[in-house]
Amino acid sequence: MVWMTTFGMLCMLVLVALYWRLPPAWRPWLLAGSGAVLLGHDGWSSVAAWSALLAWLAFICCPQWHRPALMQTLGLAGVLLAFIAYQYAKASHGLAAYLGYAFVSLKAWHLIAEHGGGGIARDGRVGTTLGYLLFPPTVAVGPVQRYDAFRMELLRARWDRQLASQALQRMLYGYCKVVLLAGYILNFKFNTLNLSTGNAWLDAYLPLVGYGLNLYWQFSGYCDIAIGFAALLGIRVPENFHFPFAARNLPDFWRRWHITVSDWCRDFVFRPILSRTRQYLLASLGSMMVLGLWHELSPRYLAWGLFHGAGLVIVHLWGKHMPWAEQLRHYALWRVFSWFLTLQFVILSFALTSTSDLQAAWSCLTVLFAPLLPGS
Repeated sequence: MVWMTTFGMLCMLVLVALYWRLPPAWRPWLLAGSGAVLLGHDGWSSVAAWSALLAWLAFICCPQWHRPALMQTLGLAGVLLAFIAYQYAKASHGLAAYLGYAFVSLKAWHLIAEHGGGGIARDGRVGTTLGYLLFPPTVAVGPVQRYDAFRMELLRARWDRQLASQALQRMLYGYCKVVLLAGYILNFKFNTLNLSTGNAWLDAYLPLVGYGLNLYWQFSGYCDIAIGFAALLGIRVPENFHFPFAARNLPDFWRRWHITVSDWCRDFVFRPILSRTRQYLLASLGSMMVLGLWHELSPRYLAWGLFHGAGLVIVHLWGKHMPWAEQLRHYALWRVFSWFLTLQFVILSFALTSTSDLQAAWSCLTVLFAPLLPGS
């Protein structure tokens, strides 16, 4: 992440100082310009991809179209096709990931779905929209904020010493997660020790635990930095993680893990499918497949999405058809068991994303389930 470098920290300080010196009307343009500088630092290919997406948004959202619903459909199809082509190029041709392109695609979808048909140009919010799409703190790793919420935060942004102090603490917390917990302890110390228990099951299970912790500490740490940086600009952005490994069931896990992307998937995939089909199974599997393929266009992430979608369906059916399911929740022992089962389910799902392909994932899962098989 660029903010972890000396160059990034210097840019951050300059941006915060300039931001509070400028009149409020100029601030969105400063944010947009700063985000464009980050893209330029990432490479011209990122600039080209982002420019094409921004041009498409301008074409769909700015003119006063006579048939806004048709233009919205066309706009969403364009964003979807562009993102599929981007993911396909990464998966099949080794294309390097563009800075924040996966996240800005979600923002673009949200803008077209809810603000297409000329609303942006009509309200004179071009600068605000560009500032939203290129918002420097969240451009790389999120969280994904809604446009209306961002606009309101920008309008009421005021310098607050207490908020700035909390922002710096949050950023320090994030740096500790990324550098100390994930970088030094997990990825350096443990890898240097090259621990091996001599037990095949533990040697398959413990790396999955380490992978999950590394993923959580790094990603949530970067989000802490982004949230703190945004607060220095007087803008509150939503939380992205809330102690996910403490979840008591799988739906609770997805209310705690990658929260803003999960919310996007719920609003734009799960609910539309559910409203049209009235089938929770289809809605869950469809939304989790989209979430998996959003991460990576590959069989392993498709399998990961189906795995979690099936888990959500099982939990839903359990609560709906088991007459004593609600009563069990009142018992502490059941809550502990439910938490433990959820945690193991999540750890097992890491076998699908931490390995290079489905064959390697299957080999790992075979070792983990071997003690449960007859004759083992």
